[in-house]
Amino acid sequence: MRELFGRSNQNQNQQNRRIGVGGIFVILLPVFFPRFFGPLGRTSPSLFSEWNAPKPMHLPLLNAALYRRIPFRQQRELWLPLPNQGWKPCLKPISTPTLPEKTKGYIQVFLDGGLNQQRMGICDAVAVAKILNATLVIPHLEVNPVWQDSSSFTDIFDVDHFISLLHDEISIVKELPTDYSWSTREYYATGIRATRVKTAPVHASADWYLENVLPVLQRLAYEFACHLGPLKGYCLEL
Repeated sequence: MRELFGRSNQNQNQQNRRIGVGGIFVILLPVFFPRFFGPLGRTSPSLFSEWNAPKPMHLPLLNAALYRRIPFRQQRELWLPLPNQGWKPCLKPISTPTLPEKTKGYIQVFLDGGLNQQRMGICDAVAVAKILNATLVIPHLEVNPVWQDSSSFTDIFDVDHFISLLHDEISIVKELPTDYSWSTREYYATGIRATRVKTAPVHASADWYLENVLPVLQRLAYEFACHLGPLKGYCLEL
C-alpha cells in the first residue's frame, strides 16, 4: 500500500511538472516566435488583439482642443466693434427728407410663390415705389398652387403698422381709387396689352432678348416719338 501510494504521488508530481513546463512554454511563445503573434497585415488584427488594452485615442484630440481653446479675454474681444480702419461716419443730414406732395402714379403688384418669395416681392415693391415716387397699393397675394394658402396680406401682416412704419419713405394705400377699380388681376389675365412679353425661358440668352424684347422696346420708342416727341408731325404725315 505504501509503495502504491508513493508511486501515485510521484506520477502526480511528474504530471504537474509537465503542465507547468507546458504553461511556461505557451507564455514564452510570443517571446521566441513574435512573428506568429504579430499582425497578419496592416488591416488584420493580432491573434491576441482581444487581449490588448484599448488605447486612449481621444486624449490627443482633447489635448489639441485644449491647446486651441480661445482664452476668455479673446472671447470678449469677438463682440467688440471692429476698428474703423480709417473710415469716418457720414455727416448727419440737416433735415429729414419729406415725401413729395404728389406721387407720379400707383404701383400694384400681384405676388405668387411661397411666403418667402412673397416677402421678397414686397421688399422689391417698396424699393420700386421709392425710386419712382409712386404710391404703393397693398400687395395682392395669390393662391400658391402647391400650398393652397388663400391668406391675404391683411391675414398675415399688420397693415396699419406697415403703412405707419413706411410713412416717411413712401405713400401707401389699401386699395386703388374708384377711377382705377378696373385694374384687377383678372383684367390683366385676359386684357393683356400687346406690348407685354407674356412668356420667357427660365434661362434666356442675350439673343432671345434681342429677338423678342428689343422689337417691343423699339415699337414703344416709336410710339413715344410719334405722339409726344419732336417727330409728332412727321409721324402724322406718314
